[in-house]
Amino acid sequence: MKKYIVLGSIMALMPLLTFAATLGTMLTTVGALFTAAVPIAITLAVLFFIISLLMFLLREGEEKAKAKTQMIWGIVILFSIVAMWGLVAVLGETFGVSNANIPTPTLTP
Repeated sequence: MKKYIVLGSIMALMPLLTFAATLGTMLTTVGALFTAAVPIAITLAVLFFIISLLMFLLREGEEKAKAKTQMIWGIVILFSIVAMWGLVAVLGETFGVSNANIPTPTLTP
């Protein structure tokens, strides 16, 4: 497992090592990936909660208790994601870091 992490890190930094990208463009790309990942993570957490809610409403006995536990974990996960997103936004505003420089993809005909 450790060698895969090292190999992945080397591959991710290869454009920087070959002068094909600057550190700024690499950080911009990573920032754009994280910006896209947050709404996806929130969507998955909400879906997890809704599926657990449906299981809670439709099941009986031990499965109902398991669904209740999953609902609680869904709320905890959703709260954690939103709290971290808010913390990053507050820190960004505090230290003057803006994501206005991140290029957004556009479709041109």
